[in-house]
Amino acid sequence: SAKANSSRLKSAAEFKRNDMGEGSPLHNTPLRAILYAMMELGKDADTDDVLAHLAMNVPNYYAQGTRDLIVALCQYLGTVLEPIRPDEASHARVLAQSVRNQRL
Repeated sequence: SAKANSSRLKSAAEFKRNDMGEGSPLHNTPLRAILYAMMELGKDADTDDVLAHLAMNVPNYYAQGTRDLIVALCQYLGTVLEPIRPDEASHARVLAQSVRNQRL
């Protein structure tokens, strides 16, 4: 919202196709893939499926440093979202832990 005193971060579930599709600044970024993965976790998707989708949605997922970036972004989102949306913050932390512990 651009309205004074009502601006806030969108939740992962609030992003629509036009917010994340081609032509969007988020398209093909790790952040977009993370938000999508968090939305899947919010819908009780299997963690292995979420990680598979994350790997498909992040260019160069297995390249050195990419997974570290994903973990760092998830940890940041977990910290920032904790006071406003604890459930979504929990999804971010679960995702960070899952990526960190993923067997390659």
